[in-house]
Amino acid sequence: MRNAKIVCTLGPASSDRSTVRNLAEAGMTVARINASHGTREDRADLIDTVRRVDEATSQPLAVMLDLQGPEIRTAPTDEPVHLETGSTVRFVPGDEVTADAVGISVSLSNADPGDRILLDDGRIETVVDHVEGEDVVVRVENGGDLASRKGVNVPGVELGLDTVTEKDREDLRLAAGERPGQDATVDDLERTVDFVAASFVRDADDVLAVNKVLEDLGADVPIVAKIERRGAVENLGEIIDAAYGVMVARGDLGVECPMEDVPMIQKRIIRNCQAEGVPVITATEMLDSMVHAPRPTRAEASDVANAVLDGTDAVMLSGETAVGDHPVRVVEAMDRIVREVESSGEYDETLEQRVPTADDTRTDALARSARYLARDIGASAIVAASESGYTALKVAKFRPPVPVVATTPNHRVRRELALSWGVNAQYSDLGDSVETIIDDGVQAALDAGVAESGDTVVVLSGMMSELDTQDATNMLKVHVAAETIATGRSVVRGQTVGPVERTATGDLTGIPEGTILVLDPDFDGEFTGDATRLAGIVDARPGMTGYPAMIARELEIPMISGAPLGARVGDGDVVTLNAERGVVYDGDVRSRERR
Repeated sequence: MRNAKIVCTLGPASSDRSTVRNLAEAGMTVARINASHGTREDRADLIDTVRRVDEATSQPLAVMLDLQGPEIRTAPTDEPVHLETGSTVRFVPGDEVTADAVGISVSLSNADPGDRILLDDGRIETVVDHVEGEDVVVRVENGGDLASRKGVNVPGVELGLDTVTEKDREDLRLAAGERPGQDATVDDLERTVDFVAASFVRDADDVLAVNKVLEDLGADVPIVAKIERRGAVENLGEIIDAAYGVMVARGDLGVECPMEDVPMIQKRIIRNCQAEGVPVITATEMLDSMVHAPRPTRAEASDVANAVLDGTDAVMLSGETAVGDHPVRVVEAMDRIVREVESSGEYDETLEQRVPTADDTRTDALARSARYLARDIGASAIVAASESGYTALKVAKFRPPVPVVATTPNHRVRRELALSWGVNAQYSDLGDSVETIIDDGVQAALDAGVAESGDTVVVLSGMMSELDTQDATNMLKVHVAAETIATGRSVVRGQTVGPVERTATGDLTGIPEGTILVLDPDFDGEFTGDATRLAGIVDARPGMTGYPAMIARELEIPMISGAPLGARVGDGDVVTLNAERGVVYDGDVRSRERR
């Protein structure tokens, strides 16, 4: 399975259910909906479309609503307007764009002479000459064609904008489960988004301001803080503490900060997020040429690869899937790049070298121990059973060299874990006993294809108890994965492994040494031949006193009754007979140490 997840932005090229389904099958785990474009009705339809696809697919598919935030854009225009290098242009609050006056969504009057004002991700650069009331007069240093509604950045200038705009509040109502023209349905988790991405945050207070609006709406939605301002980089520590996740939004970040600083800022953000166990997304222009081209550039492939080597939880596609010519092909290309990196020796070496230290909680210590235990015993997977997802997040923090299978009884948590590195989240009701939790978790690993019958897995349980309400992870266990193929009643206790041999007549002539004899429901006779060659007996008929039970006791070999194996098990197939528990497992499930 792939460790780094893929976030895809949905848009005109990917808004129908069929395309969303194809994107999910190609590798998308989180669908991003950009609130800067379209109508609320469009966004509501996209959320519902993603939900329907999630219900129809085996792997979780989460939805993230990305708020526009206090974003500054130029006015809409039907045709691009050319701004001449060396010319003087006036920025005015308004809705028109000409070669002499550019309408801006908010006033830029807080700018001072000498400040830079950048348009369209810095492609057009201007410098403030003077300010006249609400108007700002600039000199165009690097001109170009200005298209409709392009982004505006004023690096280093605090414009006094509200963190949560009125438009954001309307979109947060949508995120909380409301629909245009309908009453609130915030208790309907299927209509509530899984993540809200908060744009242009400056510090922890901005994250908490978005969270406060959601709380007032009665919704509990994790916040992903987008790092795209210089101030956010300076306040990174407190933002990580306040948010569920972080996005390295390199587009605006590369305009707010010197271009050459962005690569190291990216690495620093990823490293700090991993150290705190906070999911981190690397975003912007990762495969940008594939908006139109059928293949990415070599530099883009290297960009994705380096983000994966840095340890990012997820890589994100924007225009490539929202408006691109072939959105599914882009995801397939991203998936191939990620998988190739993750199969390399360099990647394995990086994982071993960058394991963070554990904090002072028990869950951290156990999760880190599980990572090294899985490596040292050659386990196939780590199974993390958790109601809240907290235990799985902690395991992902330490980037184990094996897949992490998380079992949870909460569908919302299952989708949230679709953003976390290396986590394959599966639904399970978990039951009310440790044995059931382990069995369900191991079966989930088998169903997910990350472990086979007989493999060793490490099980980490994070279930709450009355005495453990603060730090809930309370069990670490090495377990042998086994697929149960029959259960019955123990007649003679013991465990054995061997090939199956069925008989309708009881004739044991020529059976191999160590055979496990399987008796079908219609068998009602006695054995002929050498019964001492038997290693065990499985009788489809219930009962403790019949002829097969007498032979099993006489030979002191394990036996289970009332356990029909069915047609899927044929002669010669190897099974494990555990007559201690009355279970027949597929294959040899003894631990490697005993083989």
